[in-house]
Amino acid sequence: MRSVRTTGLGDGGKNMPHANKFVIRTYHRIPVRCVMYYMGGDFLGKGTVMNLCRNGFRVLGDHPVVPGMELVVRITLPDKDEPVEIQRVVVRWVRGLLFGAKVVMMSPDGEDRIGAFLSSRLRAYCTSS
Repeated sequence: MRSVRTTGLGDGGKNMPHANKFVIRTYHRIPVRCVMYYMGGDFLGKGTVMNLCRNGFRVLGDHPVVPGMELVVRITLPDKDEPVEIQRVVVRWVRGLLFGAKVVMMSPDGEDRIGAFLSSRLRAYCTSS
């Protein structure tokens, strides 16, 4: 049995009062190029993650999505061949085939792996500047 953590969005983010308001990020998104598969309802899409942080990402995909849609995601990070599965994300915004998603539920192993990947990318960025 796998355990999962939720981010406190029990309704999947559908009834968030700030969903249409400008919110200042308190974290950095790291530029990446990772292959991602996303599944929702009756479709499977493939995309490229353009930037990533611990609780969300921006994707250029090949299948249209709409804000509020819930997806299951598998991201292949460059550090290992095995993808990280994110059990639930919610699409926050869409511009054509470009969209942003917020992580709602991910396994502790997935969180650790994404966290370690982002930390190594951030360290590499800081030492090269």
